[in-house]
Amino acid sequence: MNRLLPLCAAALVACSSDSVAVDPDAIDGAEKAAVQAALNVALKDDPLYPTLAFLVFPFIDRASHVSTVNGEARFVGIELDIDAVQAGTPVVAQFATLLGWRGYSSTTQTIDTAFVLMGAGITPPPVDDQLSDHFSPDAPGTGIGYVVQQNPDASLQAWLSYTGTLHVTSSSYGTPTTTTYGTGLVLTASRGTLKGDFQFTGHPIPVPGPPDVSAAASLAGGIQALKLRITGTVP
Repeated sequence: MNRLLPLCAAALVACSSDSVAVDPDAIDGAEKAAVQAALNVALKDDPLYPTLAFLVFPFIDRASHVSTVNGEARFVGIELDIDAVQAGTPVVAQFATLLGWRGYSSTTQTIDTAFVLMGAGITPPPVDDQLSDHFSPDAPGTGIGYVVQQNPDASLQAWLSYTGTLHVTSSSYGTPTTTTYGTGLVLTASRGTLKGDFQFTGHPIPVPGPPDVSAAASLAGGIQALKLRITGTVP
């Protein structure tokens, strides 16, 4: 996973200038900052969090409104396809990420709950991953998830996946935009929609304990999504 960080960083620089038209799914800066702040604190010691942060936050200028059993939440999907070379070493990975949250308060600048789920593979074919506390993007069928709960005083509790599933049943995207950087790093980005669902059972972190939190959502109606393909040679 560490070899992916420079590639992700390059992708972020490239896509951070993507313009956003008026959209009912647009996210204001304060809400995005609240989600990011909560995850930054809750997952600061997790070995995967830097990659998750690189992948997720520059692209959450839009997120769909989804009804769940616990009220309305917002979700965005990202599919990343890497087939590049770094320092003479091939770096090949395909994985999907779901980011969701609910309960944003503009008064306290906090959220109620955030969800981050990552699984190996992109569509097609459909992604069907089993969640656990270990994940490798080059191992099909594997996935990992986090749930973070925040109180109005900004205190936090996080859970790591113990069991669960992540499904991405289909996705569709518009016309891609391709940009070349340096001597041959090529980023292709396109926006569209993604459908799927997840089920999560987690145990608390950083101090392990028995599984005591569950979460689930159906995204069968489709959510905002971004697909990134990174190819070529990393400078």
